[in-house]
Amino acid sequence: MDRPILELRGITKAFGPKVANRDVSLRILPGTVHAIVGENGAGKSTLMNMISGNLQPDSGDIVVDGETVVVADPQRADALGIGMVHQHFKLVPSLSVAANIFLGNEMSSAPGVLDRRAMDDRVAQLSTDLGLALDPRDRVQDLSVGERQRVEIVKALSHDTRLLILDEPTAVLTPSETDELFVVVRRLAAQGCAVVFISHKLGEVLAIADEITVIRDGEVVGSRAAEGLSQSDIASMMVGREVLLRVAHTPPTPGAEVLAVDDLSAIDQRGAVAVKNLSLRVRSGEIVGIAGVEGNGQSELAAAIAGMYRPPRGRIAIAGDEVTTASVAERRARGLAYIPEDRHEEGGAPALSIAENIAAGHLRPPIARRGWLSLGAVHDYAQRLIAKFDVRGARPDTPIGSLSGGNMQKVIIAREFESEPALLMVSQPTRGVDVGAMEFVHNSIVDLRDRGAGVLLFSADLNEVMSLSDRLLVMYRGEVVAEFTQETMTEIAVGLAMAGVPPTAEALRDAALERERVAAELEASGTRLVDASAEVAIVEEVATTSVVVPRTVAVETTPRSMSAVLSEFASHTFRSATQPVVAVLVALAIGAIVILAIGQNPVTAYVELFTSAWRTPFGIGSIIAMFVPLAIMAAGTIVSFRAGFFNIGGEGQLYFGAFFGAFAGFSFHGLPPVVHILLVLVFGATAGALWGLIPGFLTGFLKVDIVVITLLLSQVALLITSFLVTGPFADPTATLAGSPRVEASALLPVFSPAFGFAPDLLIAIGVAVLLGIVLHRTTWGLRVKELGERNRFADYIGTSSPRMAMQVMALSGAAAGLAGALFVIGPNGGRFLQAFSPGFAFLAITVALLARLNPWASLVAALFYATMMAGGTGIQAVGVPFPMISVLQGLIVIAITATFAVDLRRRRRSTKGASK
Repeated sequence: MDRPILELRGITKAFGPKVANRDVSLRILPGTVHAIVGENGAGKSTLMNMISGNLQPDSGDIVVDGETVVVADPQRADALGIGMVHQHFKLVPSLSVAANIFLGNEMSSAPGVLDRRAMDDRVAQLSTDLGLALDPRDRVQDLSVGERQRVEIVKALSHDTRLLILDEPTAVLTPSETDELFVVVRRLAAQGCAVVFISHKLGEVLAIADEITVIRDGEVVGSRAAEGLSQSDIASMMVGREVLLRVAHTPPTPGAEVLAVDDLSAIDQRGAVAVKNLSLRVRSGEIVGIAGVEGNGQSELAAAIAGMYRPPRGRIAIAGDEVTTASVAERRARGLAYIPEDRHEEGGAPALSIAENIAAGHLRPPIARRGWLSLGAVHDYAQRLIAKFDVRGARPDTPIGSLSGGNMQKVIIAREFESEPALLMVSQPTRGVDVGAMEFVHNSIVDLRDRGAGVLLFSADLNEVMSLSDRLLVMYRGEVVAEFTQETMTEIAVGLAMAGVPPTAEALRDAALERERVAAELEASGTRLVDASAEVAIVEEVATTSVVVPRTVAVETTPRSMSAVLSEFASHTFRSATQPVVAVLVALAIGAIVILAIGQNPVTAYVELFTSAWRTPFGIGSIIAMFVPLAIMAAGTIVSFRAGFFNIGGEGQLYFGAFFGAFAGFSFHGLPPVVHILLVLVFGATAGALWGLIPGFLTGFLKVDIVVITLLLSQVALLITSFLVTGPFADPTATLAGSPRVEASALLPVFSPAFGFAPDLLIAIGVAVLLGIVLHRTTWGLRVKELGERNRFADYIGTSSPRMAMQVMALSGAAAGLAGALFVIGPNGGRFLQAFSPGFAFLAITVALLARLNPWASLVAALFYATMMAGGTGIQAVGVPFPMISVLQGLIVIAITATFAVDLRRRRRSTKGASK
């Protein structure tokens, strides 16, 4: 068995600029357990996904049984005898065990007829052969986590699998279930199957592996036989320095109560009871751990305490104040800091920078004063925390989603630890964090405790929660079934409680006997049991109470010069403009082909289209008339889009603003011009804001689809204004359906009648600039961008999503209404006309997309579109029909949308690759 079953030769894989694997080579022999370890983001999962056909390498060879192969997809991997059990189970809960195992490869007794008996018999046979007790007729939803793990393994081995990849297989298992898994793994190896074992639990790695390969920063550091290695040896190879694997436990000094939970109940997403009449207490100066197999109510309990979930019954108090019905922001103000279980969906805003993610939790001086952000203070604060918490390869302006999972976790930990909380609630603090950072996190938690904070710790890592907790509560099916102190907790006792068995003297004796039996079986195969207490004992030999700070990375420590700031701004602007410019050029190239097809010269046509309007005063006036509403509406659209609300109803908001602005113009008499003009603008903006507020309320509080409701309300607004100007407010002297003429005192003064130059142009530019400043320099603008992440980060950080939805849609509607009012009293207005808009709302969306949702760039994009619209007369003069402009607009929309889709997919792939 000297020939490897699998060999990797020079495998390289990159996600954008992030290189996940670089020139990786390794050999896996049949009949062995080969462990692959490394820091989070080292490239372990990426490598395994290439072996299993879920990803393709950029270069290098995968060799199976001595032959170079291309593993194009998981089906090809199955055919080669490669199976993978993912960390997150891929099972259908409502189906039976047999149905899940043969899903996609069902047996049939006749065409289209399932042979359930044959599948059940095959599963029973596999279960017997592998020593994995399973009933093929059981529903997966009724199984324990350990039993689901067995289903995944049997599924992976049901296709003559000769190489089995186990990705973090013990993450959700009790100690006894882990022992049972190791028995199965050893049995498979004895039968000649090669097993690849990926885990961050170094004790387990040493207990089960024959050979260990360490990957650091995407490269293989080395492969060594497991025999003779220690956990410290592996950890040093992983991070390149010596580390302490566990902090020594020092006695607590409990003080006043900082958390009280009484008779709390919670319901999970399926409607089942997840937490049942639970009570607990946390005092300052102590760490209370919550142990239990995942899925026993820990997530629901944490969400209820954090304010992310409103429990149907129970009471919660923080630092003596009842907060059962309080918002997340109010709980944070009372001293709560929270590191959530899911960093991508709750803990971070992936598209925002590290600086913005950190600032979101510290909106107070010097970072923010009276609603305004100090960008310099934000940058410096983020820079300091990047260095302190060793966030590698990062700058303050780095999008947090581009970091590895471990480094993203460090940013979240930095933000929460720095808030000096009275109560720190931590859920899975070191999940996906490398062993070097783990050392820092554990010491930091103890340091916060010693400085007087109360800590509630949720962790699926039994070693972690046992070594850190002063008191340990075990949850099973939503209830606290056992409580331990440092003096009474043992791995066997805690493990029994996690399985729902009271740790009585008789149960402990039986468990010890069973553990001895399993140990003997494993020892016969060259494997030993994992002992959680051994890891703690290692640390006690080098006991220390000081916080161990990891190596720091080099970062800027001096203020950036103005030239550096301008250079960075110019570089960012150039990068942002590249894709839109290319998209426009592609659209124009396709348009040129269409123009050639109708027998005209595209060069002449485009020259006329983009220059003819600039040659005459009338043409320039037409450009300004188009530019003003486009610039204002595009800026408002950008705000709503950045918040994740696709306001497609700007046309209705525009019409309401135009009509009610006109109403103020013709209804009030004898007012001074300045007062009258302001009144018109206020009426228009208010009408648009109120019409935008409706979908904001329906979306924020009732979760109505924003696209559907804005489209519907837009049509309703157009019907209402049509009724008003053909009924109660009809002007019989008007040639088209329109309102009475506004008073002369309401009209804007015209600086240059020939060019149509009036204050509306200055107002439009001012509104766009102001909205840009609001979006980028205010705390409100930061909350808008938090909301635009479309995950739960905004709620987690204390931003009220429903209220923000109303505010954002009201502001977007106000901008559209203001644009309508300006059009009515501008050089080309005088009254409200039902057909005054050529589709400004649709064009504004296009402008916003062309500007890549950048308010400053939207001014340039609006000018481009206004020029193209005003050039219609010129293009007709050279024989190209006016509808060609609509064709070009459509092509630009398609090209811009395509670049957005490609860019979004690239960023998601880059983020996915970086987090592995």
